[in-house]
Amino acid sequence: MLFPNGKKPEALIRRIIGMCTQPGDLVLDSFAGSGTTGAVAHKMGRRWIMVELGDHAKTHIVPRLQKVIDGTDKGGVTEATGWKGGGGYRFARLAPSLMEKDAWGNWVIRAEYNPAMLAEAMCKHFNYTYAPSTEHFWMHGHSSETSYIYVTTNSLTGAQLRALSDEVGEHRSLLICCSAYEEAGTSALSNLTIRKIPGAVLDRCEWGKDDYSLKISSLPMMQEEDEDDASPAVKRPGKADTTTGDLFADEAEG
Repeated sequence: MLFPNGKKPEALIRRIIGMCTQPGDLVLDSFAGSGTTGAVAHKMGRRWIMVELGDHAKTHIVPRLQKVIDGTDKGGVTEATGWKGGGGYRFARLAPSLMEKDAWGNWVIRAEYNPAMLAEAMCKHFNYTYAPSTEHFWMHGHSSETSYIYVTTNSLTGAQLRALSDEVGEHRSLLICCSAYEEAGTSALSNLTIRKIPGAVLDRCEWGKDDYSLKISSLPMMQEEDEDDASPAVKRPGKADTTTGDLFADEAEG
């Protein structure tokens, strides 16, 4: 199979997708390139996700998908699949890292994050629904009808924490994410859970890596049950680039 100019023929992708999936299944392409996988999956009635780092996410993939949706893409497997157009997709750009190191090597919140963005990011980290209240300043999100989260970059005093505890009440709970706080007496505030930023984030995620290459050669050798028949494992170095980029998510019907 020849790939002129590095492009995969739609017929080949159609055969692979047809062998492995059913209509409505989800197809993932982590290295979308020009969007061939998504275009073919769309025409075949599959849902799909594509991820791409380069500028051609906008210059190549978006125009190609628009033609597929409009029904003006007459090439590839359009005729073979009976595709006439339809469906849609969502386009998202992954946000920058929440954390960065300052000039002295300390972890800090990236300057690009304003208070609202930080509150939303912390809600996602702790599995809370971001839903700021217009009535209570400390309600930035909730995980249930009685469990809330409050995010602030301020340092909270003991008096402020006690006031918050009184307002939250005994029938509700509040997770507080702040830069610092006075610890004396906080053990008595049973309806509050207090976590420091950025420690609360650093404890939940892996930071400071710029290379997530998958080095298969470093994995331990496979051990067979029958040692007499065991043969050396074949090592094939590989690399998986998980750098953030543009994300396409299909909304095609059928």
